Amino acid sequence: MERGPVGTVDAARLPQRGWNDVTVTSSSLLLLMALAATAFGQGAFFSTVRWFVVALIALALLLALAAGALPATDLRSGFVLAGLSLAVWALVRSAVAGTPADGLRWVLFGAGTAVVIAVSRRLDAVSRETLAGGALVVGVVVAVTGWLGVALHMRPWGHPSQGLWRAASTLTYANATAALLVPLALVALARLTARPRSAYLCLAATALLAGAGATLSRAGVAAFAAGLLVLCWILGPRALARAAAGPVAGASVALVGLVPSLRVTVPARPLIAGLAVACGLLVAVLIQRVSRPALLLPVAGAALVAAVFVIYRAPEVHHAIRALTHARFSVASPARSGEAAAALHIIEHHPLAGVGPGHAILRWTGPGSRLYVDRYSHNEYLQVLTDLGIAGAALVGVFLVTTGRLLWRARADLAERALWAGAVAAGTAFLVHSGFDFLWHVPAIPFTVGAIVGLAAHQPPGRRCAPAAPPSNERGQWNAPSHEG
Repeated sequence: MERGPVGTVDAARLPQRGWNDVTVTSSSLLLLMALAATAFGQGAFFSTVRWFVVALIALALLLALAAGALPATDLRSGFVLAGLSLAVWALVRSAVAGTPADGLRWVLFGAGTAVVIAVSRRLDAVSRETLAGGALVVGVVVAVTGWLGVALHMRPWGHPSQGLWRAASTLTYANATAALLVPLALVALARLTARPRSAYLCLAATALLAGAGATLSRAGVAAFAAGLLVLCWILGPRALARAAAGPVAGASVALVGLVPSLRVTVPARPLIAGLAVACGLLVAVLIQRVSRPALLLPVAGAALVAAVFVIYRAPEVHHAIRALTHARFSVASPARSGEAAAALHIIEHHPLAGVGPGHAILRWTGPGSRLYVDRYSHNEYLQVLTDLGIAGAALVGVFLVTTGRLLWRARADLAERALWAGAVAAGTAFLVHSGFDFLWHVPAIPFTVGAIVGLAAHQPPGRRCAPAAPPSNERGQWNAPSHEG
């Protein structure tokens, strides 16, 4: 007689539980759609894509709240309040300045990124894996389009600059492409340390590194180096070297194949570039699959192929390398220095509230006594001071600190240590690169980094707060702090 009521109760609960699962999955898919739309729509820098992305993120938030996966108390978390405060200040300042459309970029950076973090950290296991894998796929597509832009001399996926073709991809801006691909590449390398036999992660990391290298972004190199140091510190140099050997070698071979196509004054060499990519992907998989004593064979083979290629194409390659070293192997940048000086001049005269979004016109005298003008300082830390003043910079600082604190508190989850390390490295790379380009104005980049941080700072759906765990004194183990809701 007891089986009937028990069976009836379970059957009544199953549809509700299944509906919540579908709702949470739909929320993660909407976030993934938003990431894809920003990445494939010029970074959502222009209003055409921007409003579509706002609708996707808002709907993802509503679904997460409706399913109970995201508690309403999470909207009072420090990073959410800081992001919303930044958005409100940007709207007020842009309204006073008469440029509300320009203020929306800061709204997306603050409130939009906060929502992405809040929703992604509350997804269930299946939805998290879908979002993480989908973000890597989006990055690979961006990397491939950038590679095609250089290999085929195809605009706008490729962009001529200083006599060289650079990968601009669907973002149509080379430095922004590097800023998007480098954090994803660091995450892929970190996850490879936990899944060393994953061919998918190996190929994805190889493609992401090759795409980032094809941008010829000096800031991207600096950001990647900073991220690698973080991964070495958290995961250890040996584990990282074993995981990164294949992707780094494969990406290097692929990039060598792009050298003959780099110069603007010579025709594209897509066949050579294509062969190099095929060899690079093969080398990456071989190094991953073979045992350690046999690593010398594929590495020596790759070196031999590269040497034969360089000798065969020697004159063309020499000219390309000379142009590359002259244009990109230098830390000097008169344009960046001039923009920084002009931004500091504006900050000096408008320190508290800035001049308002869209009103910063940078003027400086460059080589040959020529007058140069730009709207962006290519340094987001200076840009927020020129646009929003010390008040806005303080809100940005609180937002970044509270987000970092959220990520730091998630370090106790040893089961996700590789993903956590990748998120810390990605965040570090993002902060370093932000000092050299206007990345916060391209929503694709902070949204992607925000999703990575949210996935690493995961809390189960509906969980409000975890009790504080006692700190561990055992060597090599993290202390276990309490989680914030």
